[in-house]
Amino acid sequence: MKGVFWKEGEPFTNSMSLIVSLLIRYPEIATLSLNPEEGSFAFSFIFKRAFSPAEIKELRESLTESLYAMLELKNQQPSVLKISCRKLKGFSFLELKRDILSFSQEEITLVIGIIASKYAEEIIKDEDEGIAEDEQLFQEEMIDHMLEDLKDTRQERRLIGIREEGRVMIFNHS
Repeated sequence: MKGVFWKEGEPFTNSMSLIVSLLIRYPEIATLSLNPEEGSFAFSFIFKRAFSPAEIKELRESLTESLYAMLELKNQQPSVLKISCRKLKGFSFLELKRDILSFSQEEITLVIGIIASKYAEEIIKDEDEGIAEDEQLFQEEMIDHMLEDLKDTRQERRLIGIREEGRVMIFNHS
């Protein structure tokens, strides 16, 4: 079986596949980076307007409380859980940084659910192409497998996945 290659004949790794799969499955994620030195992911979300300080505070608190509650139910203690928000030229940028070892796909589902409940019209996302439910379930199962594999494998490349005009691009940031 032939693999997917991304540059100069180098194989497309599981970590690259995971980044691509997460960006395709969750169109609300603008960028996703993998930092092997920190052992962390950084997910970014972009909003169509600059949030007020009160909105930023409320969103950060809601996300933080919800994520810690989920982790407590799983009896897990994260080594990295940071949520930051900044404003630039009329846009808001939210970043969620999480350690790979305690991270689960359910967290992204939770974060996107919280964001969508209040900012569904303001989050910038790729148009949903109406993926069938069975295809979504298959994608989620594959993401879970790739995530578990990533937890067991040493990563050497710092990667960033960017969504642009319906495409997903992966860059080696090492």
